[in-house]
Amino acid sequence: MYRSFYDMLFYRVLFLILFFIGFSNTSFSQAPSKFVITDNNSKVSLIFDSRESSVVEIAVNALADDILRLTGSRPVVANNMSNVTGNVIIVGTKEQSRFLKNDVIPASQVPVGWETYSYTFVENYTESIPLAMVICGADKRGAAYGVFDLSKKLGVSPWYWWADVVPGKKDQLTVNPQDFLSQEPSVKFRGIFLNDECWGLNPWASNTYEPEEGNIGPRTYARIFELLLRLKANFIWPAMHPCTNAFYKNPENPKVADEYGIVVGTSHAEPMLRNNVDEWNHHSMGDYNYMENRETVLKYWDERVKESLNHESFYTLGMRGIHDSGMVGVGSREEQVKVLEKIISEQRKMLKKHINSDVTEIPQTFTAYKEVLDIYDAGLQLPEDITLVWPDDNYGYIKRFSNESEMQRAGGSGIYYHLSYWGRPHDYLWLSSTHPSLIREEMMKAAHYKSREIWVANVGDIKPAEYNMSLFLDMAFNNEKFENPLSEKKHLEEWMISIFGTGTGEEAAAILWNYYQLNFERRPEFMGWSQTEPTRKTHFTAFSLFENGDELQKRIDAFDELSQKVRELRGHIPERLDDAFFQLVWYPVICAGYINKKFLYTQKAYKYASQGRSSANDFARKAQDAYENILSETKDYNNQLLNGKWKNMMDFAPRSLPVFNPPTKVYWDMTKEEGWAIATEGNEEIRRSKDIYGPLSLPEFTNLTHQSYFADVLLKGLDSLQWEVIPSENWIAVNKSSGVLSGDFGDKQERVWISVDWSQFPEKDRSRGKVTLKGDDGKEISFNVYAKKYQVEKEGDGNLFVENNGYFSIYGENYSRVNNGGPVEWDILEGLGYTGSSVWVNPMKSFTSTDVVENASVVEYELWVDQRCEITVHIYCLPVHPLTKGHDVRIGVGLNEEKPQVISHKTYGRSETWKQNVLSNSAKVTCRFIVQEEGLNTLKIYAIDPGVIIDRIEIDTGGLPNHYSVLPETRCIPVVCGN
Repeated sequence: MYRSFYDMLFYRVLFLILFFIGFSNTSFSQAPSKFVITDNNSKVSLIFDSRESSVVEIAVNALADDILRLTGSRPVVANNMSNVTGNVIIVGTKEQSRFLKNDVIPASQVPVGWETYSYTFVENYTESIPLAMVICGADKRGAAYGVFDLSKKLGVSPWYWWADVVPGKKDQLTVNPQDFLSQEPSVKFRGIFLNDECWGLNPWASNTYEPEEGNIGPRTYARIFELLLRLKANFIWPAMHPCTNAFYKNPENPKVADEYGIVVGTSHAEPMLRNNVDEWNHHSMGDYNYMENRETVLKYWDERVKESLNHESFYTLGMRGIHDSGMVGVGSREEQVKVLEKIISEQRKMLKKHINSDVTEIPQTFTAYKEVLDIYDAGLQLPEDITLVWPDDNYGYIKRFSNESEMQRAGGSGIYYHLSYWGRPHDYLWLSSTHPSLIREEMMKAAHYKSREIWVANVGDIKPAEYNMSLFLDMAFNNEKFENPLSEKKHLEEWMISIFGTGTGEEAAAILWNYYQLNFERRPEFMGWSQTEPTRKTHFTAFSLFENGDELQKRIDAFDELSQKVRELRGHIPERLDDAFFQLVWYPVICAGYINKKFLYTQKAYKYASQGRSSANDFARKAQDAYENILSETKDYNNQLLNGKWKNMMDFAPRSLPVFNPPTKVYWDMTKEEGWAIATEGNEEIRRSKDIYGPLSLPEFTNLTHQSYFADVLLKGLDSLQWEVIPSENWIAVNKSSGVLSGDFGDKQERVWISVDWSQFPEKDRSRGKVTLKGDDGKEISFNVYAKKYQVEKEGDGNLFVENNGYFSIYGENYSRVNNGGPVEWDILEGLGYTGSSVWVNPMKSFTSTDVVENASVVEYELWVDQRCEITVHIYCLPVHPLTKGHDVRIGVGLNEEKPQVISHKTYGRSETWKQNVLSNSAKVTCRFIVQEEGLNTLKIYAIDPGVIIDRIEIDTGGLPNHYSVLPETRCIPVVCGN
């Protein structure tokens, strides 16, 4: 018998193993090293049960088509096991599929919860099926997500059709047979709002893709719904502008939504699934006025509720005007509250009567958009089961988050967020330019404050918002992946790699990141410095030609650099992906550069003409060329891509606003000008050659920061000039010593950069020299160069900030010290802001404000001031809103040990201040102090309200230059200000 207890245990275990091997056809043992979908010898079969929902069948057939795209061979799709041999992929839900009964997969792999799915690899499924991959969904959408997730892993992008991301061909398709069980989505309902579609989606659908419908119809919606499923979304607010037929006008539209498992709702202005702009007939129905036309209004809603029975719907409650306007027929705020409460009560009676006697089981939303938020704040009482949807301010900054009591609502809360917008102060419908870091920062606050019932993004026409739409929906599906700052930057890189491959994908992501960063300073559509509603003419930009290193030219150069990288990268893109590259990278980056150049070159032309520069006409022509290039690129988008697949989709001038107009054609007669001249940074005047020597000078140089300033040598009527630069001192450095100007296009002026070589600077603390430009006509022009050498001693490792020609420039994240310990704390927020990062009062750590400012957490910036003076401190914050009704956006600001001044950048309604804030992504607050002692001083900023984000700080001591962009930081260089 057994020699020991361990021998007995060994043989019993061996017996059990042999038993299962010999007598069980279905095994959960270790699967092979790979699951073959297709190779030279075999291909997989796809199996689903005919009793499954249509979305499962749609997903399975889409997977078959994806395998065809990848391999050139489409697998068999069947709903029975007859004559099936070889590996199979079985797709279904536990409740419906006959193929998943009888413990085909272990209990631990059965998905439970909302829209979850699992992958399980089963050996010896039958005698003729050696290995089965089982995709099991907890529900119909869970099963579909599992299928489309597999497609993505195999190499088919969710954007294979909508952005023409053609997958590469593969001889063999395999997957790692690793069991997997998904988590529930972070947000229950995740989707998009098709909006302002009259310049892209509607004309494309009506004339190109679905001309038989003559509108956005079921074929177009089927394409959109497939994209949503591939992006793991489940929800839509259909298109609703006057150009578009109401969704329910064609009964095939809701039918297609049901087939694809997409839940249909309507926007903040469309209660009870009604599209008022198309469906309310004023002539036959009277005014859309509940107070004076109650019975007709109620009947209108009631008919749609009955029609929506058996469709998956999310009902918007309340009432506004016909379109995006306030409710008519009511007066005071108190009356609005009472009437809206009565309307909601009657709407719920309809739902209870026609949909479900337990009205709390019916998905319902109340969107507190624009004036509706004021009504809600006035005391509107909402049933607890209604989902309260918080909107942003249309420009990416969420107006409100749930407070502690609202977080407890049974219906929860959600977010309506804009990635595209029509309205005041200005539209941004053309190019998608919302910074991914802003999306992450705002939406992760929403997740933190439990707004997880519904997220819906206004994506305009879908194109060209492909990436931001993907980011938004990926965040909605899995919040956890985006908890850390810069996770969005990693996401962009991974997204681009999934399309263009390693190397190329990283380069494309870096280009787009810089594109978003430039557009964060000013969106392309805002470059005319104009507004709409009412529409106003364009103006010169606020970028300075003569200060801050010529901000106009620096912005032009930045876009030129990006455009050059795009052109070089396109040469490395495989031909099959060239159309995708054009749509996702080329068109937005190149055209954003062109619209910037249109305005910046125009501004240069007029300013230079006023100075008599011969180059003025060249810049006017460059502005015209930029406009013509936008036309050309847009024509290619509409006509050349895939032989016109996207014809009518891209309109570079939606609503024909002035910002999209061609530049005014101008020509200045410069033949009356004489000679040549120079222009130096900091001076709008120019120095002519007849002014041999004068007081013209550059801003002062110091050894505390790295500085360089420019001087332009320019023609004023001459046809040519040979020139040379002659510094008077060996410590004056120039980047070029000579040059030639001519009357040729683009060759009428040249820029020289001047700096100081401190290793050659004399021992004395201050010195003056001059730079002389000498022409071959024998004439000379000179300007002064002043430089000062400081001796600065500091203590500690923190940063020290110094004055530069009458101002300090500080990047918020580069503080000297931080002392946390108050109710809320300071943290660095990477990736967001003009400077690339910010410092913020982290709302993820605490929800509490403080009124005891002196005990608050404080971030400190150490300043070295060389004289007693008055200073004006400008703090540039991001224009976020108070977290809840009970919060503000305050900080305390103090100098040294002075009592801090409490200031706020809170705005009200759509004030002019708010308009300027969202146009520039900056909210400036200002305070003043007296510096009592020269030397070291400390600027202290106290954390009062959570959520405040400080981008940069500027301190004016009497010389702050005119500028729009961020000024170079005047942080003392370590070699001078070291310990």
